[in-house]
Amino acid sequence: MSSEPTVIVRELTGLDAGRVHPLRLGRHVIGRDPTGSIQLRSGDVSRQHAILEVSALGVTVTDLGSKNGVMLRVAGEMRALTGPARLDDGAVIEIGGIELQVVHPGAQVDAALVRGGEATITRLQVGAGGLPLRPGPLLPLLLTVVFAGLVAALLWLG
Repeated sequence: MSSEPTVIVRELTGLDAGRVHPLRLGRHVIGRDPTGSIQLRSGDVSRQHAILEVSALGVTVTDLGSKNGVMLRVAGEMRALTGPARLDDGAVIEIGGIELQVVHPGAQVDAALVRGGEATITRLQVGAGGLPLRPGPLLPLLLTVVFAGLVAALLWLG
């Protein structure tokens, strides 16, 4: 696994506005608990308020049954989450009155390619922990057999 962060969460408001939290693949607890990945300083934040799951497929936020809930900015207005929500690059969530912005550099590259007319369709098989699975040993063997068949057909026709 890469030691580089995959996602950055920036505190937009609150006592620590401007602070950034680089996150790698995995599950990250947001709350007042000092053992969490993102510790927020507000009495309106539960000890374990929400989970951010960073995977090869994106970022998802889930409320952990907190008293004040998690809000997501949609079309300029904050709406309460009713279940897990996928977060796009630039998404803003509010936890205990503190706004957090998700910065996903990989999603920025994909968006730029799409704007430039490039298709970026990636389908990954995902295993435990959201990590992509490697192709099995049969895939290279199958590709070798297909290539050999093409070469043999070209030699036979030539």
